[in-house]
Amino acid sequence: MFWFVQGNVKVLMFCRVIWSASTSIVYPFFSLYILALGGTSTEIGLINALGIIAGMILYPVGGYIADKAGRVKLIGYSTFLYAFAHLFFVVANDWKIIALGQFMSQLLLFYMPAMNALEADSLPPGVRGRGFAMMMAVPGAVRVVAPVIGGYVIEWFKASSGLTSDQAIVMAVRICWTVAFATGLLVAWLRLRYLKETVSEEEGGETFSFRQIPKMIVPAYRSIMDSIKWMTPSLRVIVVLEMFASFFIAMSAPFYVVYAKQVIGLVESQWGLIMFISGLVGILAAFPLGSATDRVGPRKMILIGIFAAPVIVFSYQYAGGFIGVAAILVGLSLVNNLMMPAFSTIIANIIPRSRRGRLYSLIGERGITVSFGNFWGGGFLLFPPAAIGAYVGGWVYKIDPNLPWIITGAALVICAALVYLFVHEPEEAQQ
Repeated sequence: MFWFVQGNVKVLMFCRVIWSASTSIVYPFFSLYILALGGTSTEIGLINALGIIAGMILYPVGGYIADKAGRVKLIGYSTFLYAFAHLFFVVANDWKIIALGQFMSQLLLFYMPAMNALEADSLPPGVRGRGFAMMMAVPGAVRVVAPVIGGYVIEWFKASSGLTSDQAIVMAVRICWTVAFATGLLVAWLRLRYLKETVSEEEGGETFSFRQIPKMIVPAYRSIMDSIKWMTPSLRVIVVLEMFASFFIAMSAPFYVVYAKQVIGLVESQWGLIMFISGLVGILAAFPLGSATDRVGPRKMILIGIFAAPVIVFSYQYAGGFIGVAAILVGLSLVNNLMMPAFSTIIANIIPRSRRGRLYSLIGERGITVSFGNFWGGGFLLFPPAAIGAYVGGWVYKIDPNLPWIITGAALVICAALVYLFVHEPEEAQQ
């Protein structure tokens, strides 16, 4: 059943597991860290917007290098740099340092198109639904436990350190970021040591070196128009939908935890437990839903998820307490497990191997996903609307904490209608 979990797939999955064990302890509390360091809802929106803008800058370069000079060296060496960017979060003493760290860390994530392309290269077409589901679910098994640990670490510092609530959050989160930094160095070494290249010298033709990056910037940006012209009609519709959805999802994503704490009245340990519950349900559902994608087709799975999403998001303002929040985030976890493997399968089946790095750098590989933490959608064309949405979200939340869920829910209704009308599967899957 899991014969495809070998080689690069196994290495990528293992690296995500051990890094998830450290980063997922702290990421669910990122917005609360900003608040504890003196930020407000508008600063949360600004910091998330800066991170998204930074990600946009080098993404086309990462995709271009992935196709022209190979995937593995870019992934390994850039992971080292990305890990070091976490030190800003360790030493931060106000929200401005967090903003700088977010900018630098997201700037250095330009290797993601290469990793997405390597993942697609390493999964045979007939098992991509199950494969993408496994790649998401196995690291998710760790991510469901980690927020619980993070929540209780924060609660322990509050109870035993003699510090104020904000000081205890800052101390706990700094320690967690230190662990994440050390883990990142290990992951970088493992990726560089054990991943195998999928782009041959004949296909690529160039040698990777960081010194060559400045020379690649111009041709990388020139290749954007070529990639857009190449897109099939169905892929262009997916891209437009991703751009539209990314604005609204980024607008609301950082404020789920803020709303839960400030409006609903949950504490950090309760939020961590909710992350555990929603993640656990997602893991249990991931492989069956991925298998269903291969069996019934990705379009049907997307339609089920995209029509359920707006109802669930809109309902968040009526959650009322722990059980309500848990039920809604479990629903979103299931929606994402319906849509992510399905969108990933359609996109991988449309794009040939020789163009995957460049196309993934523009549009990502996951399609529409409903984030309820930081917005992670990756793609050059998605970053501008997402950055604007993240910044606007801070002001929208300040006007009325219920507005993000009303607006995002309405936007997802429009997305559902457009998916039904215009998104179709390719007649033949690319290798």
